[in-house]
Amino acid sequence: MSMPRGTKLAFYLALANTLVIVFASLYPFSGWRDPGISALSFLSKPLLKHVLPGDLLINFSAYVPLGFLVSMAALSRFRHAGALIVSALFCCLLSLAMESMQMYLPARVASTLDWLANSCGGMSGALVALRTWRLPIFDIHLAKFRDAWIIHGNAGDAGIALIALWLFTQVNPSLPLMGSWVLDEGPLLQRLFSPHHFSPVEAGSVALNLLSFGLVTSLMLRPERTKVRPVVLALFLAILIKSAMAGFLLKPDVFFAWANQEAIVGVATGLSLIFALRSFPSRSRAAIAAAAILAQIAFTGLTPDIASPASELFLFDWKYGQLITLSGATSFLAKLWPYLALAYLGFIYRRRV
Repeated sequence: MSMPRGTKLAFYLALANTLVIVFASLYPFSGWRDPGISALSFLSKPLLKHVLPGDLLINFSAYVPLGFLVSMAALSRFRHAGALIVSALFCCLLSLAMESMQMYLPARVASTLDWLANSCGGMSGALVALRTWRLPIFDIHLAKFRDAWIIHGNAGDAGIALIALWLFTQVNPSLPLMGSWVLDEGPLLQRLFSPHHFSPVEAGSVALNLLSFGLVTSLMLRPERTKVRPVVLALFLAILIKSAMAGFLLKPDVFFAWANQEAIVGVATGLSLIFALRSFPSRSRAAIAAAAILAQIAFTGLTPDIASPASELFLFDWKYGQLITLSGATSFLAKLWPYLALAYLGFIYRRRV
């Protein structure tokens, strides 16, 4: 049976989605201890009488994309029924594994309801995939767009998954755009425009983040394509995500907390550098991207005073749980992304030499 178009890309995106779920489920990765009972004993506990609807909705929604992507990827080997079974089973077992491991984390609570919500979300995503994968938008239009803009093969598909993971690191509205720190609590206008609050180091971190992302993106594009427009598009999408999440989760007076002065200056600097380097040979852009990523890693190691995820919670106006999970997962993956990007640069470099 021939492989449907897009299943390789779906496989890489499913891997990225699984990585996000694992980090979100096991954060903060500390305090591991033996519960003294079976890791599956939570299944025999009575269901909670008082459940927050928002938590159930989040647990359900978290697995919908995974079910969709695993089902799309499974279509390379199975027909409709087989792909549905593989996707539903994968989501069910992954959720069961995460809930079981939470038994060893005192900061997390294993729950049968969470497992059921996750499994139902995965099944729903799989059903949507099987109903839509032959629609023109997936089978023709998106495939044509991908073929016209992105390099062929695994390098292009892995690059798209890397961009998707980067976009996920931007969904935390309490963090500045492309930043990894939290500003002191205070009046919004004071945080945005008071000169004595400006930090060149933090602005430089934003510029390095955007520069490395932009150059990595340029290396996954077809040679005849512009190297700046996709970066601007991704940045615009990140701004939309930040704005939507801020309106949904943050207090009204800190709605634009992510658009601080350091972020604005850093983004302008990063875009200027990307524009200046757009015509450089691919090997030169790869070397500069690697240098920028190594500088990012050094910055993270030299700034231990960056605020922890828990210190951001004063910004939120959200009555349900999952805030520390969201904040911690995005922060952790933002620190992991440079290492994944370095691995991708090595793959691209060997491919083009």
